[in-house]
Amino acid sequence: MTMKNLTLALALLLQLSLFGQSTFPFDIVLEPITITNLPGMQSYAAAQHNGKWLIIGGRIDGLHQRQPWQAFNAAGHNTSMYVIDPVAQTFYSAPLSGLSNDTLVAQLSSTNANFTQVGNYLYLLGGYGLDASAVHITHPMLTVIDVPSTIDDIVQGGTLDSTAFAHFSDEDFAVTGGKMLYLNGTFYLVGGHRFDGQYNPMGHNTFTQAYTEQVLPFTVSGTFPSLSISKGTPMVDTDELHRRDYNVTYMMDGSQTYFTAWSGVFQKTANLPFLNAVEVRDTGIYSVPGFSQYLNHYHCPTVSLYGEDQAAMYTVFFGGIAQYYYDNGVLTQDNDVPFVKTIGVVEKRNGSYSESYSSTEMPGLLGAGGEFFPDHNLAANGEIFLADSLGTDTTWVGHIFGGISSPGANIFFGGMTNNSIASPTLFKVGFVRNSGLGMLESNYGDNLGLLVSPNPSNGKLIVQIQSQLQGMTAFEVFDTTGKLVLRTEVPTKDGANTIDLGALQIAAGKYVLTATQGGARQSINFIWN
Repeated sequence: MTMKNLTLALALLLQLSLFGQSTFPFDIVLEPITITNLPGMQSYAAAQHNGKWLIIGGRIDGLHQRQPWQAFNAAGHNTSMYVIDPVAQTFYSAPLSGLSNDTLVAQLSSTNANFTQVGNYLYLLGGYGLDASAVHITHPMLTVIDVPSTIDDIVQGGTLDSTAFAHFSDEDFAVTGGKMLYLNGTFYLVGGHRFDGQYNPMGHNTFTQAYTEQVLPFTVSGTFPSLSISKGTPMVDTDELHRRDYNVTYMMDGSQTYFTAWSGVFQKTANLPFLNAVEVRDTGIYSVPGFSQYLNHYHCPTVSLYGEDQAAMYTVFFGGIAQYYYDNGVLTQDNDVPFVKTIGVVEKRNGSYSESYSSTEMPGLLGAGGEFFPDHNLAANGEIFLADSLGTDTTWVGHIFGGISSPGANIFFGGMTNNSIASPTLFKVGFVRNSGLGMLESNYGDNLGLLVSPNPSNGKLIVQIQSQLQGMTAFEVFDTTGKLVLRTEVPTKDGANTIDLGALQIAAGKYVLTATQGGARQSINFIWN
């Protein structure tokens, strides 16, 4: 590694987590790559072939505006297809206007479509944007794209050939912000919502919205482009699948492969992310008991690794948007749900999930709406890396591209959305066996499920804690200088506790609350009004 290539070595010095010490065996290396004149893109669909990436749709601007007449406007639509060669560090493009079908062109320029690649074909479903009449809709379409042919057309002539596209209309496919995965011959459309009309954050009657609250299985048969679709029986869960704009990843458990849906938005009773994870299996939909995902709540690049010798599954999340982040090693809650730099890791071992985080962060407020492009020569099933096969030297597992680059954590409510951009930067992603730098002391570990509500306070300090034993729990409040300003002990029962610490006799400002129970200790930031 040299200063010349600006390599960012992100040593994942992982903390203790809900079920004990993390055993994630790798440090992470991020190497930024700049391709001259490559535009930034976020929330796009993607495929790859022979080392080249195909980029379709998404936005070429940053976070959407609050003003309905500016949000998701035509100027921010990606109206070209791009081919990126990360090795040669060059790119090619072709305008969608070269296709004669206006309905197809409209869908291919949409944002937050559901997509997955199977062999040489990219399956792109739904997406939100403008239809051929310039009306905002969620597109009720599935489009199948011949990836090698389309890449060749763009690279060789800068044009698109309509024979490389097959598309089907179906109202059940009008979904945006969900995830589509493929397993054992079947496609699974997981969650998401249908959003038609003009975005409006003030709740005015300019749109209709309906969450799918289901997993829709379907199959595609025939020989391209003469294809047919057969839909299966949806798996419905009106509580656990009422979510969108999240991550859904492949998981391995011995010889079994399934999916886990991570966090997402919004809870039915609050405009906040879900904190639980949901397993999607052939036998049904299962909320993961006893686990809270505090980090990386919105869609962001992810990398999955399976350690056969360790019988562990690791999912790494790069940045994005979340309700919680770490401030000098203290778990901090922000109900405005800001952009974050956090690299989080969730480990599943012996059926139990645990979460940890990196002491080193993403090089900016990056990740939201970006994608990870795995090296298919290394990844099992194209998506999961076998951790046991990665050596002691750096193994380059793929690249991260695009997403939103934000100038501040909370720009949506501060009128700064026009200062965010779609990131044009690529990051080469590598894993290297732990360098022996050691582990951090834990604030997060011995996780007591410590929460403060509301935060900022409204005159009382209400604390939620998941006690691991029956006895006394000590609560300490420190100011920003580290001075102890309050200490009290409260009896707690085994299990969930809600404790009213009352109206604190302290000045308005930012504080740290620390809970200590036996040998377990956890801290959280809060704001006292």
